[in-house]
Amino acid sequence: MRNEKFAKRLKEEREKKGWTQEHMAKLLNIKIGTLSGYERNYRTPDLEMASKIAKVLGVSVDYLLGLKDNEAAPWWEKDTPPADIELDKFIREQPNLRIFGDPLDEEVRDDIMLALRAAWEALKKERAASKQPKGK
Repeated sequence: MRNEKFAKRLKEEREKKGWTQEHMAKLLNIKIGTLSGYERNYRTPDLEMASKIAKVLGVSVDYLLGLKDNEAAPWWEKDTPPADIELDKFIREQPNLRIFGDPLDEEVRDDIMLALRAAWEALKKERAASKQPKGK
């Protein structure tokens, strides 16, 4: 399964997270030399390890293998406002999100979605401001 794209994307995704090879190797419970071999494309992970790597990095195996060009960016990194379905999915993926120990009801869920949209707008403005030349 040698795959240059896999090696390149593995390294890119690890570096995006700011992880050292040592840190990621510990997460995967493998030796650093093994991970280094994957990144330099002289070792090949088996399917189980490729799946584990994808899970740790939060991407799909298809993306790592180059079968899919763009891994969908999370809603907070997109230039377009988040869709209801993205926010709902995000909220559902937060198992510890509760109000006074109770699960969220629909009204509270809607309020959280509004707050997340406001946070996205604030982030968008902040990013735009940081791209402006200084002194203007």
